[in-house]
Formats: sequence, C-alpha cells, structure tokens
Amino acid sequence: MILLHRYRIVNKNGVHYAISDEACYCPSCGGPLSVRDSKKRHIILAGGEVQTFRLRRLKCKNCGALHLELPDIFLPYKHYSRDVINKAVDGVFPDCPAENSTIYRWSKEKRRSDYE
Repeated sequence: MILLHRYRIVNKNGVHYAISDEACYCPSCGGPLSVRDSKKRHIILAGGEVQTFRLRRLKCKNCGALHLELPDIFLPYKHYSRDVINKAVDGVFPDCPAENSTIYRWSKEKRRSDYE
C-alpha cells in the first residue's frame, strides 16, 4: 500500500480520482511501478455522505508486487475517513455516523497501537 500525501482529487461523473504527480516506487524493493488496473472504494465522510473513489493498483516491474495507491484521507482497511475516525476516537464528534460499537472498536485499536 502506498499512501499519497500530495495529490489532487478530480470528480468525473460522480467518481473521485486521486491524481498524484509524485513518482512512486515499490516499498518492497524500490523498483519502478506501472499501473496495472484500478478498483472502486467507498469512503464515508463526516455528514454520512458516501463518496466513491477509483484507486489505482500498481505493479512493481522488478519484484511483481501489487500495491494500492491510497490517498491520506483513507485509513487502510477502514470505510470511514481518517478525519471521522480520529474525531470520534478523541470524543470531539458526538454526531458520528458510525455505530457506537464501531467507535469502541476504533478506540481499542488506537490504544493497542499506542503500546506497540
């Protein structure tokens, strides 16, 4: 997984694309990457709005590893935006669109990662 920090978001027909001008290299071996395909991914924002993103999957020309290009508004393996999760865990977002059990699980995951 490659996290993008400098990118712009383009909306085409209701689907969002994260466009980066940075050159990406394989995190495993440092080799050059080429675009293999893309996949759809949904993200839930603060107001409960769901946005659809089309994310690129990149393949390393040296080792053949596949990597997903992920904008930093996403957290890996989460459906809610980074902002929503951080505010809910910190307790500053009382109207979070997520269920209480989900927020509790996020809090447990954050506490566990603080000790590692």
